Amino acid sequence: MPTVQIDTTKPLAVVLTFHSPHAVAYRLWYKHPDDAKYTILATGTDSEPSNPSKHTHMVNALPSGSELVYLAWLSGNGNTPYRIEITLVQNGLPLPGGTFVEEGSTDAEGFAQEKNTISLAG
Repeated sequence: MPTVQIDTTKPLAVVLTFHSPHAVAYRLWYKHPDDAKYTILATGTDSEPSNPSKHTHMVNALPSGSELVYLAWLSGNGNTPYRIEITLVQNGLPLPGGTFVEEGSTDAEGFAQEKNTISLAG
């Protein structure tokens, strides 16, 4: 699990950028260190013709040891390339080591899934 250093006193923006013509559904979760379950931060879809398209979601300050999870499902033509960027931002600036790139091609039926869990340290 990758770890990103954050300022635990500031809100965190999660910016998803989709560089593909695919329809996308996504979900973001976060979990404080003492929580037993994850909390949904955002659920969304992207079927806009703009390429790239960008979606920003904010979460209040998180303590060190929190986790952030993203999951994206893509659907479109089979065997077509996609690129997704997930960037963690504070104070209007991307965090060092806080950009995650998921790229590949959909399967023969036109589907793909990307998921990652990120540890946040203060």
